Amino acid sequence: MIKVYRLIKRHLDGAKCDDAKLEQIKIFSTCIGHGVGTIDFSEKVLEIESSAFEEILKNGDEYLKFKLGNLSKYFEIEVFPEHAARLLPHMIECPFKEILISLKEGYLVLRKDF
Repeated sequence: MIKVYRLIKRHLDGAKCDDAKLEQIKIFSTCIGHGVGTIDFSEKVLEIESSAFEEILKNGDEYLKFKLGNLSKYFEIEVFPEHAARLLPHMIECPFKEILISLKEGYLVLRKDF
């Protein structure tokens, strides 16, 4: 089972930054470190059966297989809007594709459960 979480709340420590990219880095680094347990700022938006996820991988291009395929290696991956833009043209129609289409800011976290 693959669980998809979406950032729904942003944590800011009071300091403002005018550069949007730096702000995203700050938000990401204060919200989560790679491999940290539960993400307090995210909400589960989808569960994907392992067989359906394998179908997505099987029908994708090289980038999709690399980016999403790393879930089997690391058990958790992040997908930012720039990743979604590269994934979408080569993804089969599925509920996960609809979530990627709506990803304009923030990020998704995909976790593989055992």
